[in-house]
Amino acid sequence: MNRTNRTILYETHKSLGAQFVEFAGWEMPVSYSGVLEEHKAVRTGAGLFDVSHMGRFQVEGQGSKGFLQYLSASDIASLRPNQACYTVFCNEKGGIIDDLIIYKLERLSYLVCVNAANREKCLNWIKANEPKFTNVRIEDNSEGIAQIAIQGPKSLDILQVLTDVDLSSIKQKSFSKGRLGGMDSYIARTGFTGEKGYELFIPAVIAPGIWDSIMKQGELFGIRPAGLGARDTLRLEMGYLLHGSDMDEKTTPLECGLDKVVDLKKEDFIGKEAILRQKEQGVERKLVGFELLQKGVPRHGYRIYSNGKTLGVVTSGNFSPTLKKGIGLGFVHPKYSTPGAEILIDIRGKVAVAMVVELPFYKKGKNKE
Repeated sequence: MNRTNRTILYETHKSLGAQFVEFAGWEMPVSYSGVLEEHKAVRTGAGLFDVSHMGRFQVEGQGSKGFLQYLSASDIASLRPNQACYTVFCNEKGGIIDDLIIYKLERLSYLVCVNAANREKCLNWIKANEPKFTNVRIEDNSEGIAQIAIQGPKSLDILQVLTDVDLSSIKQKSFSKGRLGGMDSYIARTGFTGEKGYELFIPAVIAPGIWDSIMKQGELFGIRPAGLGARDTLRLEMGYLLHGSDMDEKTTPLECGLDKVVDLKKEDFIGKEAILRQKEQGVERKLVGFELLQKGVPRHGYRIYSNGKTLGVVTSGNFSPTLKKGIGLGFVHPKYSTPGAEILIDIRGKVAVAMVVELPFYKKGKNKE
């Protein structure tokens, strides 16, 4: 995308006093009232996010299941209607083209939701592999469908009044078709924050109205509009990876801890041979989570080292509003990947001691606010 794009909710964000940043070719709100306040709202009440910049493709037809099974590292064939699957698309070398969610709409129809930064790349990848299969239809619905995420412990109470769907019956990684704003929509129990929440796939034309209705309904529950800043601190506390930072086309699922989404028992998928080979030989680096044992904020690109030897770099890092300390993700030699291992972070020329910890950083009921 050569020009800066705006979602259907741009004017709404502007009216709310949002601060904007350029992200993946899109002019998106980074915050409204401040990242810390928005982060806390999601952890304690509810936050509302505009994620309409992501890509939404519909794949359908008799050959759609086999096609997506070939593209994805996960077992898509086992999905039942109204179920969702977090997975990855890999290249022939096992590198991650994108991490994404596939929603099974009906027996022969799927919704593929990809990251905004990889929207065109993923669509091109899907189309490039389509000729290998028959009876597959691909439609880019990214413009016609808007995507809003309400996240937080009060999300059900707020949203239930606005839909005829029994939200309490929707399980994690599942979704339901229902009415929102008088139009058919999909309400999914998915999200990027670690809190209970819903992602709404709605006709773009009603997005501003739905946003306003949710905000009004959520006033008593302390809802806040939330931007990319809070989205990043929330996902980092959960140890959720960001494509382009914590993984890319030169990173395999085994290296970044996504081996759980890879089904090597499947007959075939793109990248399977390379991943099998790496599993037999062992990885040379592993993505770990770490907490600083002193004051400081680790940032993307900072050097990780030990005994004067460079181990890798920080891929994601920030101050955790919940834990009140610096946390981060980064690649190290497997020798240093065991929880409890001590590593050093170069923060602008100063030494910061850190300890490798198990993910997620944020554990409900165990971390103090």
